[in-house]
Amino acid sequence: MSNPFSGRAGGVIRTLALLLSICALAGCKEAVYSQLTESEANDVLVTLLRGGVEAEKRPTDDKQFSVYVREADVATAIELLRADALPAQRYSSLGEVFERNGLISSPTEERMRYIHGLQQELSHTLSEIDGVVVARVHIVVPARDALDTTVKPSSASVFVKHRPDLNMQLFVPAVKDLVVRSIEGLGPDNVSVSLFPARGAATAGTQIPLTKFFGATVASSSTTALWILLAVPWLLVAATLVMLLHASAVGSGFARLLGARKIRASRDEAPAGREDRRAA
Repeated sequence: MSNPFSGRAGGVIRTLALLLSICALAGCKEAVYSQLTESEANDVLVTLLRGGVEAEKRPTDDKQFSVYVREADVATAIELLRADALPAQRYSSLGEVFERNGLISSPTEERMRYIHGLQQELSHTLSEIDGVVVARVHIVVPARDALDTTVKPSSASVFVKHRPDLNMQLFVPAVKDLVVRSIEGLGPDNVSVSLFPARGAATAGTQIPLTKFFGATVASSSTTALWILLAVPWLLVAATLVMLLHASAVGSGFARLLGARKIRASRDEAPAGREDRRAA
């Protein structure tokens, strides 16, 4: 007896497997950022998940991390990270700026390196304030001439990009005080602070509730749809198998009915043959 699953059922199962493979390929993920420290990767991951983008962190061979999202979400992920200025800029410390390299530096070079180190340190400090997205400090320290007795004051310009829900004006006096006390010969009147609210930054009111679904972090509102998507292929397979079993049972019953009719017909023909032989 032939196997009822070798023909039509095998074709249906192969088709379903192909469809599932296509769905899996459609969910392929792409790295939005690589070569991140674990802290930077965590910040990127939190921002994407709060923005409703499914993301995951993966370690690399060089002890760095990469953050992956679905190919369809790459543009949204980049926009979210750009709004929050992530990954955060890496600043140079004074120790790194004046790291010994075996070469003798000129006084002008030493002065420029010192100013650059101060700018990096102050920018890093200001960026640590809650709600600050990006901070830049530009310092002007006039060169001193031994023959010129005129005192030229230093000046500084501070750029701060902050979250739109934060009233940064309240922090301007503290920012000025921090910069003034960090630069020699700088007065409060020579420090300018420019504030700019970030566009499209995520706020607490727009955060999406998250939950775990088979180990993946997803929006809580999408779990029902995910369960349906997960169940539909298996329901189709089950329905197909039930239909094939039913068709096989019907076919077997029909074959038995035909066999019973043939047996009955042969039995009816046997007495008629014997009567004909007796009459002869």
